[in-house]
Amino acid sequence: MVSIAVEQLGAKYGKQTVLANVTTGMLKGGSMTAVIGPNAAGKSTLFKRIAGLISGPGLVHLSDTVKGSETICYMPQDTGANAVLTVYESVLLAAKQGSSLKVHDSELREIDRILAALRIQALAFKSLGELSGGQRQLVSIAQALVRNPEVLLMDEPTSALDLFRQVEVLGFMKELSSRSGMAVLIALHDLNHALRYCEQTIVIADGAMIVSGPTEDVISEDLLRDVYRVNARIEACSKGRPIVIIDDSIL
Repeated sequence: MVSIAVEQLGAKYGKQTVLANVTTGMLKGGSMTAVIGPNAAGKSTLFKRIAGLISGPGLVHLSDTVKGSETICYMPQDTGANAVLTVYESVLLAAKQGSSLKVHDSELREIDRILAALRIQALAFKSLGELSGGQRQLVSIAQALVRNPEVLLMDEPTSALDLFRQVEVLGFMKELSSRSGMAVLIALHDLNHALRYCEQTIVIADGAMIVSGPTEDVISEDLLRDVYRVNARIEACSKGRPIVIIDDSIL
């Protein structure tokens, strides 16, 4: 089962430093880690740096990877996929990325399974240009999952989804990571989703890591005040799970 950690990770755009000195403990496969923080905090840059899409100082440490598998897959907010392709074609191309163009029955069965799990099999032969933003986001998740990565970086994968779909997708990803041993790092804005689905949380603000650790320790009233600048409280819901309740005033 894979584990991942970053050490003194940073990045620049031109001469401007946009991410600096991000260090985490080992994040184990089979669990989900939330990456939270204000807009333009550096969350997407962190994911691109981990995925090797941009260069910079620092190290990404991986342990217990499986030889021959795709280790790290990055799912951006906007995939920019070819709108002429059908959903099925786009997922198939993602599955064949970097490999032989010969298509095996096992690959087609895996695509069918993923589309069914995300409940988008009815969209299989529609073109991407016909889809809503939320539907395209679900297709992007399918494109990432079909590559069977050991580490999956998901940049705001629920931002265009309605509440039902958000809960459905996050529940599916939590179950999948636990079953497969995949390490999932997921950028979220909804802190209650982070509390419900993610064992660990990393907080990024102004291009730096503020804190990293168990989600219920990290998401605190102090964090909400100091990083998000809102008055809020953490309370237990009927099942004992902590939830964030925002008061009327903004600091």
